[in-house]
Amino acid sequence: MERRPVRPDQDAVRETVKHIVVTEARAAVEPSRVPDGEPLDGELLKVSSMGLLGILTRLEDEFGAALPDDLFAGRSLKTVQDLIDLVTGPVEGAV
Repeated sequence: MERRPVRPDQDAVRETVKHIVVTEARAAVEPSRVPDGEPLDGELLKVSSMGLLGILTRLEDEFGAALPDDLFAGRSLKTVQDLIDLVTGPVEGAV
């Protein structure tokens, strides 16, 4: 019997990602009030490229797994949802 990896709970991932993003962005907003489609470099979050590296490092630490470089191939991280998708696994139809 083949064992499949367990996917993290989507709601728990969403909550954790938003908390990390708000903390790294030093935004004065409750993480639960950040829309999934909120741009990382928009008016609300204003995440710099260095801030994004901090977010990725914290995501690796929080979820106890390294994000392999090939995971970023052809992927653009522009919104909170992009980070959620990065943690929860490949999106259907993604190249």
